[in-house]
Amino acid sequence: MSKTRIFVVLSALALLCSCGKDAGETLRKEYIDFYRNAGDEEPSKVVSVSVKGGSATFTVRSNVEFTASWQDDLGTPWAAVQGLEKKGDDLYEVTLSFIPRATLAYYTRRTGTLLLTAPEKQLGTFVTVHQGLVTPVASDFSWSKYGTSDPRKLDGTVYSQWINNDKNRGWVTDNDAAVYGKNGYLILGDADGRGGSISSPFYEGIRYDSLAVVSFRAVAYTDLEGKRDANKLTVEILDGGVFRDNGATSMELEAPYADIHSENFPGDFWTGSEFLLGILSSDRNPFTGNTRIRITAGDPSTSGGTPNRIFVDNFYIRRITVKNGDEDLWEVNGGSGKDMVLGTSND
Repeated sequence: MSKTRIFVVLSALALLCSCGKDAGETLRKEYIDFYRNAGDEEPSKVVSVSVKGGSATFTVRSNVEFTASWQDDLGTPWAAVQGLEKKGDDLYEVTLSFIPRATLAYYTRRTGTLLLTAPEKQLGTFVTVHQGLVTPVASDFSWSKYGTSDPRKLDGTVYSQWINNDKNRGWVTDNDAAVYGKNGYLILGDADGRGGSISSPFYEGIRYDSLAVVSFRAVAYTDLEGKRDANKLTVEILDGGVFRDNGATSMELEAPYADIHSENFPGDFWTGSEFLLGILSSDRNPFTGNTRIRITAGDPSTSGGTPNRIFVDNFYIRRITVKNGDEDLWEVNGGSGKDMVLGTSND
């Protein structure tokens, strides 16, 4: 290798090292450090804010004057810097305001950036701000195009007659005779009193998680004359994991009934039907690559009893990573059950 080429290579390496983050921070005396909480000892570059919207104040330590601004990829930003106040020597507070994640029970993560910059010093700290949770399993069943979207019409298609592309989406049923696809949602159970069950697709990566929340919609059937089915619903954790509330692997719920004669029907059919359940990987029953969630309406093993048909929609499994400061929606909800976080919003 020629001397000229060696010189070029060494110069490039030297430049790369001098521009590296760690080297730069070591050589510079100026700093802008962001803290999630006032009492934290270590600065952070990631923070989460409430899905309910509102404002949050964070601590910044800096020995230079700086400005704070917000950036995200929406046409109308979902957050804004509300204030920047100096509280003491090298101590500041920055307040961020933000809108709710959605106007209904939707918690899939969105992200923006809080920019703390001193351009004249060529210094800046960029904080990633999350709202909501990573969602590895998600289905609003928009792919289900069987029958009509009208819940008054029992014109769905039984699981065994679904097209192969839909069967291959990972949803599994133990008794396809009582699981129906409709246009945008599912129906579990039939008019003969047989129950129906459906299990969520595999998410192999859940074995690396410790906490998660499961959310979905469920509405019990009412016929045109106002006669109501039974409304029992059982949610089970299969092959690893327990409910955070009691360490059990099964939970029984009661689905609400919709008013099919409402002036706002069908726009309010799903109102008040949201559920949010907390699950965890315990020492005795850890998550595995086979962990799934099964939802059952009625008793799939019998027929001839009281019908127990349940409409199901908007199924999600969302992971909670505590070390990254994720918002614990199970705690915000006050435990498993009806979704009181955004589930009471106007659907």
